[in-house]
Amino acid sequence: MRTENLIRETLKGLLATANEKICVLGLEDAQEDLRQIRDMYVELVQFWALDEHLIEEFDEQIGLLK
Repeated sequence: MRTENLIRETLKGLLATANEKICVLGLEDAQEDLRQIRDMYVELVQFWALDEHLIEEFDEQIGLLK
């Protein structure tokens, strides 16, 4: 598997984890965990020079209050 594909799969995993946190804890109680997940998501997108639009998509899907 190419590295970029692996990183994209990792990003999908982070998004799935964020969604699960919301389901288990509720949006309000999950905020700190969601911020940590988002920070890692942003770090990976920027480090691997991926399209930063991915970060906007993450925010839209999670509904994270910045």
